[in-house]
Amino acid sequence: MNRSEPISLADVAGEEKVQVLRDRVQVALGRKEATLLLKNCRLVNVYSKEIYRTDIAVWGDRIVSITPGAVTGAREVIDCTDYYAMPGMIDPHMHVDTTMLWPNELARVLVPRGTTTVFVDMVNIAHNGGAEAVWELMKAFEGLPLRAYFSAPSYCPMDPELETAAAEICAADIARMLGWKDVVSIGETVSSKILDQDPDFLARLAACDTLDKIVSGHGGDLPRGDMAALDAYVAAGVRDDHCVACNEDIDSRLQRGVSMFLVEAPGREQVQGFFDYIRDHRIPTEKMSLCIDNITIMDIVGAYGGYLDKPLRMGLQAGLPPAEVVRMATLNPAVHYHKDSLLGSLTPGRLADIVLLRELDRFPPEIVIVGGKVVARQGQLLERSEAQAVSPDYCNSIHLPADFSPERFTVESKPGRATAKARVIQVKDGEAFNRCFTAELPVVDGDVRPDPERDILKMAIIERYGRRGSMTTAFAKGFQLRRGAIATSYSVPSNNIVVVGADKENMAFAVEHLAKMQGGFVVVDDGKVLAEVSLRIGGIMSAEPYENLLEDVEKANAAARSLGCPLPHPFFTMAQTVLLSLPEVGLTDRGVVDVAAGKLVDVLED
Repeated sequence: MNRSEPISLADVAGEEKVQVLRDRVQVALGRKEATLLLKNCRLVNVYSKEIYRTDIAVWGDRIVSITPGAVTGAREVIDCTDYYAMPGMIDPHMHVDTTMLWPNELARVLVPRGTTTVFVDMVNIAHNGGAEAVWELMKAFEGLPLRAYFSAPSYCPMDPELETAAAEICAADIARMLGWKDVVSIGETVSSKILDQDPDFLARLAACDTLDKIVSGHGGDLPRGDMAALDAYVAAGVRDDHCVACNEDIDSRLQRGVSMFLVEAPGREQVQGFFDYIRDHRIPTEKMSLCIDNITIMDIVGAYGGYLDKPLRMGLQAGLPPAEVVRMATLNPAVHYHKDSLLGSLTPGRLADIVLLRELDRFPPEIVIVGGKVVARQGQLLERSEAQAVSPDYCNSIHLPADFSPERFTVESKPGRATAKARVIQVKDGEAFNRCFTAELPVVDGDVRPDPERDILKMAIIERYGRRGSMTTAFAKGFQLRRGAIATSYSVPSNNIVVVGADKENMAFAVEHLAKMQGGFVVVDDGKVLAEVSLRIGGIMSAEPYENLLEDVEKANAAARSLGCPLPHPFFTMAQTVLLSLPEVGLTDRGVVDVAAGKLVDVLED
């Protein structure tokens, strides 16, 4: 095209898109019928922080008018006299895999509860199947009423010398993923790699800078109280942190312009204190978003009771201004990811993701609208989406070592010993913050044995991707099994197999049965399967109705209790306890990890 030639709108955008804009303008001016009209609602305006009566007119998937009476005709009209209207809620940082639900079932759970957009961190998925698994999960959101944006992993694994994942991802792999549609950031950026000035890790952050992507943090491992380290972390490009743990963290991050994702989830019940602090000190909240991070389906529909609606209700009960609390669950995360031109507010030109409630603290909502269409009523999705086809390789991801047998669980002591001093991991139900202590354990035929009478059991982790065939057997306290074994292939981030048991024969049987199932949970005793939970997709997720999954999990928990385990969440506890990024020790297929030192240590102290 010659520079002197005129350029028409059709040349740039296409006549179809131009016509869409004409239609929006005509509807807003009252010259054309809307596709949807919400009459006389109490709109929660997250920009002006007001709540007032008005109408909301929608054309197609966009809001076109919030002026009362400006639009009178519509194909569908909803009388909203009894309703508040707020934007669909946005989770700024979550892990699909920890819910155990494939996206089709996740949408069934979250959308009717008012969450319409999620920003999905892919670090665990990358550990579980490399870039191919990341792509599989992204595709699975297509066509769902749950919008999704994605965060490429900043590492996989964090240290190949300390653990084995399904793949090892380098800076070039991450740069490629950052170029994929709807990948908006790089996630779980750890401070140790930045403070050590790891050149390959810094190259990953530099790629974000070049591609104009967000660098999302994980400040939980920052040296406590070291403001110089925090400055260095932020100077490297980190723009948010979902590891805010105390009020001082709020002050230090606000001073440095870091967006804070305030996490409220089982094991991290903390936002009540944050809300009180924010209210009492009148701290501005524009850089704060409500967040869930890690949660299981059992918690969402169980005793925990909700998703983003839970911290939103807590903020309202704490006495914060309602529009400000709603903004923390809607506009603030949209602004952070530069998506506020599309999401996070009920304003003209934005996507019509709207939640209608009788009271702002009454969930589930009466009606949920996504893209201008009513998709849920009274806690139920109106149309169920079937799961997209999943690669057979991703449904057959467990490959045990060829020489796997009960003898692989032997912990060898020095010759001639009757006892040995062993490191023991002290677990806490559902939490990753384990502790470590030393115990004297009996030695029989050169094998350091567990001591069920003192609640000290063997706990092992087995590499299950067929890469190294490596495994580590250590000891744990807190499960209280008197006999049998429990095992899972769901263990963040590497999702290798974890098994706890009173004897190595039952431990081996449990692991072998998991391999036959290709993933999930299993409870065994005396060579018999007492209960099982199938998580065939990647060994960590299910596309089956979540109600069936809940029933199976409860049966597995009951079976574990029958063996003496009192923990409400024994499998999730196993999954969390092996983390090598939180105190005091981690457990990987390569060995026991001293988290503070960042190195492997022996299971036996002597």
